[in-house]
Amino acid sequence: MKIGIISDIHANLHALEAIAKDMDSEGIEEVWCLGDTVNYGAFPNECCHWVIENVSNYILGNHELMLLGLASVENRYVNECLEWTKRVIKEKYIEYFASKSVIKHLDDITLVHDNPLSPGSMRYILTREEAEEVLLKSTAHICFFGHTHVPIGYRLSTIGAEIIKTPTYVIDSRKHLINPGSVGQPRDGIPLASYIIFENNTLTLKRLEYNVKEAAKAIIEANLPTIMAARLLKGI
Repeated sequence: MKIGIISDIHANLHALEAIAKDMDSEGIEEVWCLGDTVNYGAFPNECCHWVIENVSNYILGNHELMLLGLASVENRYVNECLEWTKRVIKEKYIEYFASKSVIKHLDDITLVHDNPLSPGSMRYILTREEAEEVLLKSTAHICFFGHTHVPIGYRLSTIGAEIIKTPTYVIDSRKHLINPGSVGQPRDGIPLASYIIFENNTLTLKRLEYNVKEAAKAIIEANLPTIMAARLLKGI
């Protein structure tokens, strides 16, 4: 089966539409989403509608947890976006999120938004040391995670957590930790939407252009914090 793995849409419909179009052309048969469909962007309802129609496995991100009142952060801009989202989002999408969990195990694959050792904690995996801890303690052969908005892969080797450096990679018998990057708010300095194709133990990272300027313009027109528009333009 050809699976599209996405994360961190963040209400960016322009980016999501580019990803969806590419997945159609690639013949994707199933979509897994690692959370954070809402917040930051101007199209939470439209993105939620697409998720419900197309995603077979959905994991709660920290922004859904905040929307549900189950988590919080002390960040002015995040909370301004959250309050705006609460005002405009449809109740049926809140009910959808309330039915989901923060981690899911599919045989030898784990899906999580932040960290499989403490799902829902908003604990990042940003360094090789943090990745190594997860790889050593996790029982999954492959763990797909999001939250960092940076596409990256690690495998457990004799040197610890070894970074996977190729955009196409075949999974072997070692433990792996894979992040598909962000659909709607990349943070690696590259303003391109990101997702992974997973088929027959082969991973392919794809980066796609989309109308970043229109997505940023929509954020400003919705009276959301302008810093969120600037981040899209710079990919940070």
